[in-house]
Amino acid sequence: MAKNNSGDKSGDNRRNQARENARRIAEAQNKKERTAKTILYVGIGVVVVVVAAIVGVLIFQQSKPGITPANVVAGGVSMAKDGEVVQPKQMPKGEESDLPSPADAGVKKDAATVTVYLDFQCPGCKAFEDANAPTLEKLADEGSIVLEYKPVSILDRMSTGNEYSTRSANLAACVIDSQPETIRDFFPAMYAQQPEEQGNGRTDEQLLKVAEDAGVDTSKKLKSDPEQTVKSCVTDQTFKDYVKKTSSEALDNGVEATPWVLINGKHTDKTSDPQALTLEILKATGEIKG
Repeated sequence: MAKNNSGDKSGDNRRNQARENARRIAEAQNKKERTAKTILYVGIGVVVVVVAAIVGVLIFQQSKPGITPANVVAGGVSMAKDGEVVQPKQMPKGEESDLPSPADAGVKKDAATVTVYLDFQCPGCKAFEDANAPTLEKLADEGSIVLEYKPVSILDRMSTGNEYSTRSANLAACVIDSQPETIRDFFPAMYAQQPEEQGNGRTDEQLLKVAEDAGVDTSKKLKSDPEQTVKSCVTDQTFKDYVKKTSSEALDNGVEATPWVLINGKHTDKTSDPQALTLEILKATGEIKG
């Protein structure tokens, strides 16, 4: 009697089919896992690249110097007769300017350079301006001096978080950049509304109003950045980094307080005595011997 093997073959077929199905399932699962890992690694790589790019941009932005206002050389604005903006008598090494030379503006050969470091939050600077500005401007009009102003920000702590020193120096840079002819009216106007120390400073709107009342056109574009106006320069604090940089340089160069006045580069302590200051200046020009 022949043995029936059909049952065994059927069982073998089912086992083989089960093994094949299991192999296919395992292969599909492995493929999914490989795909998932690839997506994960690619995603991680993209994130790393994006983060690196962001960090690079931030480092670049922090390391690049702030935009320099037009009409400013070596952190200051130099003025001759009728407030005309000129180059310094001694151009710093490595710097260039398309401003007229002092000689071209009628400044005498032996004229002295009077440099005033100021902070618009500083009461002493206001007192110095009130007492000495008329004489200094007269000497500039006569061609006896080049009058150089260097606004700095060292008294932000005195405006209860408002950073008035920095913001007012930024406004001065905006005005010097676009309308230097208004400086003689603008500076006294800033001192006339000087906020009290430990007060709230002034808002952007108030600062712009002071500038407008002094004859500044706040809608005028900047020379250094035609996409900006004086108004946007104030609200965006366009020259904030520049102000911080030049203020730090002033301290590094020996400025200890404001007002800090130099005559031909030498510090004078005659800031509270207009007659003594004038005498010292005229001695520096050679107009008075002694």
